[in-house]
Amino acid sequence: MKGWRCILSEQMKILKLLEEGKITAEEAARLLEALRDSESKKRRGFLGQGMGSFFDIISDMMGAVFSTSFKDHTTAEKMNLPGKKKLEFKGISGNLVINGKDVNEFTIEKNGIARIFEDNNTLLIKTISGDIKIDVPKNIDIEIKGVSGDLTLDNIDGKIEILSVSGDITGKRLSGSFVGELVSGDVELEYQRVDVIEIKARSGDVVLILSDKIEAEIEISSMSGDIDCDFPLKDEIKKANYLKGILNAPKSKITINNRYGDVSVEKKS
Repeated sequence: MKGWRCILSEQMKILKLLEEGKITAEEAARLLEALRDSESKKRRGFLGQGMGSFFDIISDMMGAVFSTSFKDHTTAEKMNLPGKKKLEFKGISGNLVINGKDVNEFTIEKNGIARIFEDNNTLLIKTISGDIKIDVPKNIDIEIKGVSGDLTLDNIDGKIEILSVSGDITGKRLSGSFVGELVSGDVELEYQRVDVIEIKARSGDVVLILSDKIEAEIEISSMSGDIDCDFPLKDEIKKANYLKGILNAPKSKITINNRYGDVSVEKKS
């Protein structure tokens, strides 16, 4: 993990120079491409740790972001977009806050370098750096791909898909589905209703806070972390670093695999 963190640090240094205006977007893209070529020579050592695919993920996200012009970005925008059913976010560096509201519009506050545009029923946001806060209709699907930065979600009822390389994830008053593939950072999610939860994490702790009315089959595994569950489970199977059972009834599915961190399933107070 140490070598991977050094590589990510070099990428962040390049993006910091871009944010400060010391290099152009084109120069940043060339530097990142050179760094990616250097990474590919070292990749075999990381493949044994299961990290190779994440170099490709980072490169793909950076390519997607740098393919967009950022000439017309502003510091704050409020948009009335009544037909939008999905929010798609791709970011390289910066924190993201998403709040679900009883509204039919998006309110966006941002700083740094970002671009916002529409694609049919989807609102797309691409950022190079800077923090973003978004108020969204609470009944919405969300897809997030981020390299570095914390994510906060509140009052969302929909399908959430997250690919995150580095940063903590916090969610409160959530309902619906959550699918996440995470490299580094802690996760704490509070769910009132669950359709599907599937989390694959490589390091950092995972805390799942559930209503005692949720009905789900639960399966949790870890290579080296502890597993704790506040609920009594039906048909429970508990071994070292493994837990499986049914919470109330097998209406939905919760699967968590955390390679090097702890997992806790807690009862919402």
